[in-house]
Formats: sequence, C-alpha cells, structure tokens
Amino acid sequence: MKTIQISAYYRISLLAALLAVGGRAFAQDPALPPTNLGLANVFDGIAGKPGFVYQGYVQVFQTRGIYDQHGKKAPVALKVNSLVTLHQLIYLSNVKALGGNLGFTAIFPLAQVSASNAGAATPSTNPAVWGDPILGTAIQWSDRKLFGKAFSHRTEMDISLPLGAYNTRYAINPSAHLYSFGVYHAFTLLLNSKFSISSRNQLNYNARIMDTREQPGAFYNGNYSVDYSILPALKVAAAVYFLGQFNQDRYDGQASYYATQYGISNTRERVLGYGLGLAYFFPRGGLMEVKSFFETAVQNRSAGFRPTLRVAIPLSK
Repeated sequence: MKTIQISAYYRISLLAALLAVGGRAFAQDPALPPTNLGLANVFDGIAGKPGFVYQGYVQVFQTRGIYDQHGKKAPVALKVNSLVTLHQLIYLSNVKALGGNLGFTAIFPLAQVSASNAGAATPSTNPAVWGDPILGTAIQWSDRKLFGKAFSHRTEMDISLPLGAYNTRYAINPSAHLYSFGVYHAFTLLLNSKFSISSRNQLNYNARIMDTREQPGAFYNGNYSVDYSILPALKVAAAVYFLGQFNQDRYDGQASYYATQYGISNTRERVLGYGLGLAYFFPRGGLMEVKSFFETAVQNRSAGFRPTLRVAIPLSK
C-alpha cells in the first residue's frame, strides 16, 4: 500500500514502513504531492481585466475507502477527513508577452485534518496548518477566437516550495516536504450565449522528498467542465477531474526498488472525480462556484467525497 495522500494540501506518511492489515504487510512508498483536483472549473480560462484578483477555495474531503495497486479496496478502517482552504492572489499586468498579458500568482494553503482508525492505531496529525506555498508566472490570452467562437486561454508555470509545517514526529503533515514543478494550460470556449466548456491540463514533476531518498513519480491532472446558463447570472455545470501518474516512484533513483523490496509492481496513483455544480456571477464582477465530487477508478490512494467552494473577487476597478 502506498503512503496515503488523502486530500489536497497535506501529505501522510504512515507510522511505519510496513502497515499490517489483516495479517498481511503492505509496504509504503511516497505519495504524490497535492494538486488541483476540481478547485476551478467554470470560466477557468478567463482572467478578466488587468489588475489584482483574489480567489479563495474551500475543499472538504471525506474518506470512503483506500485502494491498492490493483484498484481493490483495502480492508482497513482508516479514515482521514480534512478541511482545506487556499488563498490565492493573482496579478494580471498590461505587459505583453507572446501576444498575451503577463501575470503572476501566489497561493497559500491551510489544512485541518482529523484521523480515525477503528480497532487499530490512528496516525498522528501535525496540529500546525500551514501548507506549502505555490508561486506561478502565466501568460493570459483573452478575447480570442477558436472555430469562430469566443476563446480565452492561459499557460502557467508553478513551483511549490517546501515551506509548510513538517515534523517527522507526525504521520500527517501539511507540507509535502519537497519541491514540485508544474505547467498547465487552461481554456474557456464560449459555444453560444448559453453553453461554454472549460478545461485545465497540468503536468507535474517532483523532486526527492527532502532528507530522504524517496521521489514520487511525475503525473498529470486535469479539470473539465460543461456549463449551461439557467439564468443570466447563474450557471449549472457538469464537472470532472482526473489524476494519473506516469512513471513509478523511485528510491535512490531506482524505479524497481518497491517491486524488488516489497513486491509492489505498480506504485502509480490514479483517481477520477465527477460531480455537479452551480456558478453565480456577481453584478459588479466576481464569481462563486459550488461543486460536489465523488471519486472512482481509484488506484494506490484514498477515494472519497469532495465538496468544493471557489470565490473569485476582482480587487482592481
């Protein structure tokens, strides 16, 4: 069984390198660091006018089960539920780059976690809440055309810094304790006055976990949505997210380590989330998006229920 990544902005390292479950021992290997799973969907490719924007996110995660390398539910009672909030400041400048506007962003996550494990040891949680900050640089192309339809899109490069709370005394920490690098492309295509589609597609590379020889594999994550206006300021949306890990986790540079040492032939993570949501546009700008996701097709990680709130507020006139 992998080291368990339960929710968006903290990493779980279980109490020992082996976890006894039903008389069998499952080796642990490193979990993927946190990423954007359904945080932004409706109008994700649209940035508005140059200036400052605040985006706030609230995401709850409730564990339904933990799944192994074969996608089978593990016979454990471990539940780790969380409340994660993220505070993002965006600045879209008037500086032109490659035909678009240069932008910058900073995200500061906080995570509150509770754990239970009926009839067995419960993993300890770090009481500190500070997660790893993320800094990004983007180019935004607004008011373009694709197939004759209004089209806005953005490319961004991000780095996650291991500055959050981390202590080896705890099994659950707000910090992933590694550098992670991501690049994504987000777009919104307005099909007509009622329908639009949006997507974000991101590639991620992880450095070694600090002070260890463990290195989680590279992975892809994507958000996708189709929305329909039921009122001028209110949209209903069908939304999906997907995460898939490309290559095996490594130990001391060796991709075969976990297979050789513990018999884990597949360390790659996977999850598919789907749900419905509503998006409301404020009269003077801004957006509130509410969604609920259910997870399936899970491999090497936990699955659960993920309600999500996003609020975007322009700070510049």
